[in-house]
Amino acid sequence: MQINIIDPSSTEFNRGSFCYAPYLLYNGLTHYGDRVNLIESFLPENLDAIPEADAHIISLWSYPQVECAILLAKMLPYQFGEDNVYFVGYSPMIEYYGLRHVKEWLGFDPLQDADFLTKAMILYPDNYKNFKRLLLSDCDMHLQHLEKGEKVHPLFTSYGCPNGCAFCPSTKNCGRTRIEVPLPHVKAMLNSCLEKGIRSIHFTDEDFFFDIDRAYEILKSIQDSGYHLIALGSAKAVFDFIKKYGTEVLLYSGLEIIEIGFESGSENVSKSMGSGKSLTDCQRLAEIQNELPCRIFWLVQTFFPGENIHSLNETGKFMRQYGFNMEDVVGRLRTNGTKGGLGQFFQPYHGTAIHHSLSNKGIFLTERPVRLIPSYLPNTFLEDTITEVLPHNYEAALQWLTLYNVHTVLPPPDKGMIGKRIGDYIYNKNMYTQIQTALALAIYARFDIIR
Repeated sequence: MQINIIDPSSTEFNRGSFCYAPYLLYNGLTHYGDRVNLIESFLPENLDAIPEADAHIISLWSYPQVECAILLAKMLPYQFGEDNVYFVGYSPMIEYYGLRHVKEWLGFDPLQDADFLTKAMILYPDNYKNFKRLLLSDCDMHLQHLEKGEKVHPLFTSYGCPNGCAFCPSTKNCGRTRIEVPLPHVKAMLNSCLEKGIRSIHFTDEDFFFDIDRAYEILKSIQDSGYHLIALGSAKAVFDFIKKYGTEVLLYSGLEIIEIGFESGSENVSKSMGSGKSLTDCQRLAEIQNELPCRIFWLVQTFFPGENIHSLNETGKFMRQYGFNMEDVVGRLRTNGTKGGLGQFFQPYHGTAIHHSLSNKGIFLTERPVRLIPSYLPNTFLEDTITEVLPHNYEAALQWLTLYNVHTVLPPPDKGMIGKRIGDYIYNKNMYTQIQTALALAIYARFDIIR
């Protein structure tokens, strides 16, 4: 059977494990003997170059892909005379737009089926040679900075997350489950990477440290192999790992970056995000981070419902103490994990626990939300009032205001801002001005210029 997997180009960067759908589907379907043609970063002008197939499977995981996805759903049946177009990726988005899910053709959802996903994860190293884009995360720029010109390869040792955090589409898409690759297979996958000369790996598990004993066995098995590794973990799991196993295995395995979803320094905002977030655990880990042989990259989220001036003040305190200096990182990463970087912005996803109430709790700035620009501003931020201004903190914020190109959006801060609502600067403006002004005011709050 001939199958086309088509991944439309998007302005979005990786947001969750479901974004790897085209690669996992390719791995799984080729395992069963299908002839699969993977078309990465598809552009509409290449429509006529799509070959005929028994099934066309469109990967839809990003809102900016929607128009292109609908175009393919309409035009491919017209082009070939057969309605055999299906969709895989973020299922609630697929269902919202009324598109036909691939489970109607396969008989199951490949991103929730344990047998299919396990085989698909195991086959990653065998198929790297067939992938051009690899859908790298922003954070891989760390390793690319260390090993110039070397590709960073994504690798799953598990898929999914049961935590159910309110903002997270990944936990929704996987049905709040975690599918593990058996430990012997993980070790075999890593040995296969070594044989292929692949040393830079980004573990794309939602939490690589979810089972600290398993994580230790994986890292121990590759000690002194010359790896450069990134892994995502929860603050609690990473702290518990270090408490039990120490730091030597982190050093000799080649683990260089641990990404932690810190998100917000506000206790109220952190709690409202869900059970997977703990400000206390982040604080415990942050206090020992200078003793570690790897770097902690604290991921921040801005404009989650509940965000206000005070919550941004609190996030700023944490990040100024524990975040990176701008010169410590490269490229676009200076906007996350750094003392003033706003990180990813809250991205409204259909199907998440809070999506249905968002229209009553804030304003949508874009019709196709992405995470690298503000797409949504909560009323808790817009209706908050500035009660104090500290102009002497402006100098420290200036390099981040310049980085975001918002250093000329507002006049230099002075006492005239006191008593004004945030919304006074944002309401009734055009979209781009709203985005720029929200960025500037958020940085003001992060650096304690406004309270």
